[in-house]
This record gives sequence, structure tokens and C-alpha cells, in this order.
Amino acid sequence: LWKAKDRIRKAEIMSKDKWMLSAGHHHLFHIVAPIVARARGYLEEEGAGECDFFCSGSDAITIEGMKEGRYHVGLDPKPFLVCGAKAQGADLSIVGGWLNSPAYAFLAARGRGINSLKDLRGKKVSVREPDGIDTRFSRALFRREGLDADQMVQWVVKGSRSRRFQQPLLDSGEADAAMIISGDAAEMVKEGYPLLGDLSKVYPRGYAVRVTAATGDVVRDEPERLTGLLRALIRGYRFMNQRYRETMEIVQKAGYELDKDMDASLWEGKYHMFERIPPDGMVNEAGLELVIEEEKAVGKLPGSFSVGDILIDRFVKEAADSVNRRFGKGCE
Repeated sequence: LWKAKDRIRKAEIMSKDKWMLSAGHHHLFHIVAPIVARARGYLEEEGAGECDFFCSGSDAITIEGMKEGRYHVGLDPKPFLVCGAKAQGADLSIVGGWLNSPAYAFLAARGRGINSLKDLRGKKVSVREPDGIDTRFSRALFRREGLDADQMVQWVVKGSRSRRFQQPLLDSGEADAAMIISGDAAEMVKEGYPLLGDLSKVYPRGYAVRVTAATGDVVRDEPERLTGLLRALIRGYRFMNQRYRETMEIVQKAGYELDKDMDASLWEGKYHMFERIPPDGMVNEAGLELVIEEEKAVGKLPGSFSVGDILIDRFVKEAADSVNRRFGKGCE
């Protein structure tokens, strides 16, 4: 009887409208979990209904599409943008976490007398994108010292944050400083590249780098389906970490390719950002509080805005509990 009722419930969910799941970022990494969830049958097994996922082009486009009702779920938006939209009346909520800690250290070129952020006045700072998360973190480092990076430095767009991409730019003078992925930064510091900021120490409690968001209609009207989607994504997060080679076979078979500005060598072993996706899909609440406080400090959120205004985590908690009961720390 239970199985029959369960099949009826899933059939009812499957008959509903297709959900549009938007990743704002064009990088392949941002849609690996739904690629896996679709290929392994998690979306169907968990009752997520018919879903289509894609890269909208930017977080701003994702949020605008959600506000207009064209997109149902944002897979990866930056939380400060979701909070900003909410404060302006958008019917959006953060329902899960996606990246809960920053992956960079801020290094300067060696041999040029750059030993502090103040020494970068008039210099060039390499970023992956003008509005990328590495740019945001660079601005935050300057702001913590009472400095305005936009008034001090020239931003230059120079691709992946890997040592392989960035060290030649620092050595040649094309850039004077850059965010470098943590795994590469340690050796560069040993070799004499000045460390101007270690984000793991700046944010010891972590930081809500990116989150999962849903529209108010989804939260209010389809909580079971939303929980099912989160279960499927959590299983996808775990699969891509625990079974990397199979993950890449799935991605390649599905016809996806790495971004043109990506350092492909980073994907020869497990891509370093995979392990920063929370295996329980949860939000780092302390990290989200930091985001909100930063936005208040620059006048982009009202002083009364709080985590409680934007975060609804009961669905992801229920989803994680369900996955844990059935699979332990695994995915299948």
C-alpha cells in the first residue's frame, strides 16, 4: 500500500509544470550536480518532477527571471544579490547552500616592493570576471583596511585563478596581484610571492559564497517537490565528490565541455571546488550573516535585514535527513 501511494504521489508531482533551474554562471562546474542527478535518475527517484537546467548568463539574469516567474530555482546565485532583491520586495528565499567557504588567497608579484594592499595603488589586479566572486573578495580585503579598491587599482580580466594561469602574469608585469586558489597559493608564498590576504583566515567561520534559492510560489505551493529536488541535488553533490571519474564520464557523454577561460589541468584530478560544496546541501548560516553584515556596511541592505528574512532551511534539512537515513554519507 505504501509503495502504491508513493507511486501515485510521484506521478502527481511529475504531471506538474516543468521547473526551470538556472545557474547564473556559465562555468561547467555550476551545473555538474544536476547533470549527474539527471543521468543517475535522482531527479525522478526523488520526485523532483520534470526539470530543465541551464546557465542564464549571470546571477542578475537568474534573479530577474525568478522575479518574473520564468525560473523556479536559482542553483548558484551569490547570496548578497538574493538578499538585495528580497530587501527590494522580491518574493525569493534562500533554501540551501552551495559554496560555504572561499577558495583563495590574495598574492602580489615578487620583487616589486608590494608588501601591503596600500602598495597596490595604481597597480593592476587580475580577476576572472569584472563582477566575479574573486573581485568581490578583493574589494572586501581593501575595505577591511579602509581602502577603496575601485579607486586604487585597475582590474584586468585574466582567466582562471590557478597558478598556471596567474604566475606568468605576475612575473611578466601584466598583473601586480591576483586571487590564487588556495591549493596553489601555499607554494607560491614559499617561493617569495607576498601574501596580502588569506581568505581562510579572514573568514574563519566560512562564508556563504553561493547558495540555492527558490521563488515564493515554489516554497509555498510545492514544498514536497522542492524537498525532492534538494534530495536529488544532495545526492549529486556526493556522487561528484565520491565518484569523480564516473562524474566526468557522465559530463562528457552528455556533451558538456569546460569553459574557455578554465585551466583544464585542474580537472585532471578532482576539481578543487567540488569539495567546497556541502554534502548536506546546508547553508553556512554564520557565513550568510557575514554577507548580510558586509552589505549593511556599504549601505546596500537596511539595518533591520536579518538571516531570518531570507533563509528557509527546513526543506534542505528534511532532504539531508532523508538522504542520510537511506544512504549514510553516500549517494546510492
